[in-house]
Amino acid sequence: MLLRIRMLGLAVLPLLLLAACETEEASVETPAEATTAPLLPVVQNGQWGYIDRQGRVQVEPQFDGAWSFSENLALVRVDDQYGYINTAGEMVIAPQFDDAWHFSGGLAPVQRDEQWLYIDPRGETVVETTFRLSPGVLEAQQEQRPQPFELVRTDGQYGYTDEAGEVVIDPQFDRAWHFHDDRARVRLDGQWGYIDTSGDWVVEPQFDRAWDFRGGIALVQIDDRYGYIDRDGAYVWEPTR
Repeated sequence: MLLRIRMLGLAVLPLLLLAACETEEASVETPAEATTAPLLPVVQNGQWGYIDRQGRVQVEPQFDGAWSFSENLALVRVDDQYGYINTAGEMVIAPQFDDAWHFSGGLAPVQRDEQWLYIDPRGETVVETTFRLSPGVLEAQQEQRPQPFELVRTDGQYGYTDEAGEVVIDPQFDRAWHFHDDRARVRLDGQWGYIDTSGDWVVEPQFDRAWDFRGGIALVQIDDRYGYIDRDGAYVWEPTR
């Protein structure tokens, strides 16, 4: 499931799909509400389960793939089929779909027999589409948040400007993203870390990949291991695979 295409109005037909855009989001990336959800997906010995925000295991690793909760249901994969669990770890919609996505507005898009349709939280078909989509092109509409600064690129380096266009953080990073929770992920010499709105490092570059902070927690990757850190860079969940 590749998160490389954004969609406007997930629960509204017809769907308006935009062209694929360059991004470094991994397949574990989730909707904006994901890291404010009560449980977070983690991998251990190749199996996925869920922890709470204090790093305690709440759903034992048992799935071949897992994504974050949206509207109290989480998408999971068993073998090559997708289904949904609740926050107690109970399978409420059995794995039966060839591809699937998160719930938004009470509906989730799923694919069965090369046909996309929408299901409700009981797993019943609500809308049958009259068009076909390639697997993995559906992404929940991202919450639009005001940004304290705008990204700017000069001579191949990224920095930040204020609303007046004045440089507030000099271009110095190989890559950079917008601020979330007063933290921005930036890459320097091939490693990702986080800066605050003063441009100071709050988490030194050390990750192969990193995701935005939301709800005080960010997903990070080292080699092929995934973990979660808090706003100070302390691990809530040490990277595992």
